[in-house]
Amino acid sequence: MKRKLFFLKTLAFLFIANIAIAQQSNLTDSSIAKANVPDIGCTGEDTYDQGVRIVPNANSWKDSYQANGFCFCKSSFDHGVGNFKININGQEINIKDICDELKKHPSFRDIANGDPRYNTIQCGNEPGHDDAITIQGKRIKDEKVCPGRVDQGSQGCQCKGPKFDMNWLSSRPRFGGDGDGNNTGPNTSFTTPSNNASFSAPATIEVIITATDSDGVSNVRLYLNNSLVRQENVAPYTWNNNNQDNALKNLGEGNYTLKAEATDSKGAKTTKTITFTVGDDNGTDGFVTILGQSINKYVSSEGGTRTMQANRNSAGADEQFIVESAGNGTVSFKGSNGKYVASENGNQPMNCNRNAVGSWERFTLESLGGDLYAIKGNNGKYVSHENGNKAINCNRNAIGAWEKFIITGLNANRLNELVKEDITPYSISVYPIPMTSDDINLVISLPKKVTYSSVEIIDLKGNRVAKKNMGAMESGTRSISLNEMKQRMLSSGLYIIKVRLDDTVITKKITK
Repeated sequence: MKRKLFFLKTLAFLFIANIAIAQQSNLTDSSIAKANVPDIGCTGEDTYDQGVRIVPNANSWKDSYQANGFCFCKSSFDHGVGNFKININGQEINIKDICDELKKHPSFRDIANGDPRYNTIQCGNEPGHDDAITIQGKRIKDEKVCPGRVDQGSQGCQCKGPKFDMNWLSSRPRFGGDGDGNNTGPNTSFTTPSNNASFSAPATIEVIITATDSDGVSNVRLYLNNSLVRQENVAPYTWNNNNQDNALKNLGEGNYTLKAEATDSKGAKTTKTITFTVGDDNGTDGFVTILGQSINKYVSSEGGTRTMQANRNSAGADEQFIVESAGNGTVSFKGSNGKYVASENGNQPMNCNRNAVGSWERFTLESLGGDLYAIKGNNGKYVSHENGNKAINCNRNAIGAWEKFIITGLNANRLNELVKEDITPYSISVYPIPMTSDDINLVISLPKKVTYSSVEIIDLKGNRVAKKNMGAMESGTRSISLNEMKQRMLSSGLYIIKVRLDDTVITKKITK
């Protein structure tokens, strides 16, 4: 009798232990408990934790399953798994919300008999739960010890399946996406300087970047040789326009890289990179050379002793010019003889023999990309090198091969500096800065009358803080009180003042 009782107690103990190891699940469907699925090569040695053999089963241990090549959820969210968060578009998203959204996936299919099943959200890529279960009196984290194919038992614990379709999840409006999975960063470009621009040492440069995005631009960062210069949060995206960025001042000789990193409101980024060179001018002291593109010959001033030619194979003193601002967006060319180039109004070949700049000594440079330009005289005609066969003239109605010149030593940034003063004829200033007093004024200088004017204060998030319509203004200098608008600037820091004068908009940073 004692032997029989001992035998029965032994069987009972083994039965109870086996139930505990199997996580004490109540199986109602034997086909789910032991699904007939193929072995896909993920089996290995039995898995143990603290000496306890882990024996998962396909019903109570499943959190995820594999269908149509993706991973989907099938979980009771026990052991804290439902509160685990995954980063999507810079946001920490709750697993429960992710599983709910995955039901809308085009490849979603609910679990079916034969689907590979996994003991963790994300098909075996353990998210790190804090809770645990008790097996044989020991606290064991079941997902930690078996993040794999639970339908293969202990030997399937190391089998990893596919993850969620993260690209699709990132596209969902619920999680900050644009709805189609194609959210891209802002359209970004450098306005100035141009790529491969060259400067003379020591160089101080201004950088202007254009960035647009239908979702809105969050910020633009500028890097010089991979070192952050500064982040701009509001358009216009400019650096060193007020001589405020030391990193862009007094650059020595060498090659430099500028990188713009623009981020939209949903976290998508775009990176654009350009290079520029700072040199020693090669002893030209700021001179430029003018080369006929189609003939590869240099334009010569001929020392001012005869009409100008475009027939030199190399650049000497007579083939070097200084470009100066001539007002209203035009420039003048001064030869090494100290005389200015004249178009002769197109009535005769050009000369470099004028002592001062008049209408015939003013030219407009039309950029054709890079260092390539067309040169238009004040008579509205283009300069032609005449294929190098005769003296150059300023009498062409259109730009052909003979009207294209490579101007070396004059980059787009330098040209912008020359004519900048003529692009915006208005000027504004705010005093005092910072706005520490109670009497704040905006001063506007107008060379001509404007029919409409307004001023806005904008914070760094792009929100309008205050606006004031000022109507028509006569030419001259006007001082406008900003005291009422200052009261709307509730916090200290940087703001943007935006002044509209007819079709011209001027922006300036101010500090409170």
